[in-house]
Amino acid sequence: MDLLRHLDFFVAIAEQEHFGRAAARLGMAQPPLSQGLQRLERSLGVVLVQRSSRGARLNAAGRDLLPRARALLQDAEDLRRVANAHAAAAASVRIGVVPQLSARAAASVAAACHAACGGPVEVVTAPTTELVDSVNGGQVDLAVVVHPALLGALSSGPVLRIATTLLLPAGHPAAASPGPIVLRAVRDLALATPTRAHGSAAHDLLLDTLEQRGLVPTTLSAEDDRAALMLVATGRAFALTADPNLTAPGVVRRAVAGDPLPLRLRTVWRGSGPAPAVHDAVLTTLGQEPGA
Repeated sequence: MDLLRHLDFFVAIAEQEHFGRAAARLGMAQPPLSQGLQRLERSLGVVLVQRSSRGARLNAAGRDLLPRARALLQDAEDLRRVANAHAAAAASVRIGVVPQLSARAAASVAAACHAACGGPVEVVTAPTTELVDSVNGGQVDLAVVVHPALLGALSSGPVLRIATTLLLPAGHPAAASPGPIVLRAVRDLALATPTRAHGSAAHDLLLDTLEQRGLVPTTLSAEDDRAALMLVATGRAFALTADPNLTAPGVVRRAVAGDPLPLRLRTVWRGSGPAPAVHDAVLTTLGQEPGA
């Protein structure tokens, strides 16, 4: 006997107090409903419903067992819901991106992956170090991280170079010129950037590159572009952003004089990784032809 199905019969009869109305609610004929209740009563060894020409009423046993029957049905529904959620999560592609990637670019990556895999896509934003750990631990299938980074045994794609722009306070003397800014001109400002804990190799490479170009800045912690923008808007810092649309009152955008300072990214995955189409979709979205 299908216990849950027959408990559903019992609850419908109890709530409708009529076999005909209960059958209509369940979308079935009345005789099978009545027979199903009888099977349940035989299985439990107790009569639950008093039948009469005027309808059906619960007896003492039925009234005592009704809340338990409802609880079992609710537990079964909760079990199905949680199982479905786990099944959906197992079928989804889990992508990680660093906060230096703009919201528009991250959304484009998600959309491209969804189109490539034809199923649900989950996107998490976290620092490079956390994403590398998540890929190693199997919580993320593929991540876009800042290069260079300590990847261990993870596989990785080509280095992608995303152009950056200098953000500086509108009131700073260097902002008066509309042309590219020599980095030494902002030496009185701190650099708003993620902390070294986000990725020590990339952090050290950026500071070394700035030093080679005549700038040895102090740093202010900015977990993402939003935090960096606020520091720039309040005149405390300058920043480099890969978001072509990032701006705010009191902030100006300028090109950097000399060699560019691109944001270097690469994709990382464990083992065979997600389907090749997903990896290719990420590369294409970020401006790198697959196989290049």
